[in-house]
Amino acid sequence: MNYLLRIVLLSGLNVLLVLPSFSQGLSFSYLIPKDGYLSAPISPFSIRGIGVDMGFIGIETGFSLYYMGGLGMKGLPFDAGKPLTGPHMSLLIPLQLGLIINGKFVSMRLKGGGFGLWHINPRINEGNMDRALRDYQSWVVLNSDLKMDNSLGGGWIVDTSLEFHVADNFSISTEFSYLKGHTKSSLEGTYTGADNSGSLQTLSASFHDSKISLEGFEVSIGVVVDM
Repeated sequence: MNYLLRIVLLSGLNVLLVLPSFSQGLSFSYLIPKDGYLSAPISPFSIRGIGVDMGFIGIETGFSLYYMGGLGMKGLPFDAGKPLTGPHMSLLIPLQLGLIINGKFVSMRLKGGGFGLWHINPRINEGNMDRALRDYQSWVVLNSDLKMDNSLGGGWIVDTSLEFHVADNFSISTEFSYLKGHTKSSLEGTYTGADNSGSLQTLSASFHDSKISLEGFEVSIGVVVDM
């Protein structure tokens, strides 16, 4: 899995470096993740729409550095329904193949592909984690002490965009995307709490299948310059 994700990341970076004639876009994007908080770009570190057009087909890449207010987790024996990580920063690098429908004043792009994902120093939302574990154990109080592994991740992305041509080499772009992916982030540690009887106990936690989930919608607006 990590090997394939490195290929996506490196391929995206290679497209940035070797294309002789390409378009470049600067965008502001917002993520609306499932079981998470609204995530905003860290300006100016969001450059998308870098690629080359080959008639009706194009290839695009770029990157976005996001401030993730909170993301959900999956692969746990309980469903929190709330963000269990965050806040932290995350780097997203897509690589997409697209169908281009060109018009004189407006162009449409239908794209699909994959993305690489790296969370920078992700942290556990301890308040939401404690409440989720408390409900899972049916305890009245609980305090956790967990550590989380961090690794590369990724997933797939599909989107549609409209480019409004306001000059020969300059366009305003609006884009609507759906993403689904994760990073493997196992949890290890202990948690201590008590049930209605008041007896205090400490249990070990080893959630090796847990993952930080990135699933939801991305809305972007930006500019595209043809080089």
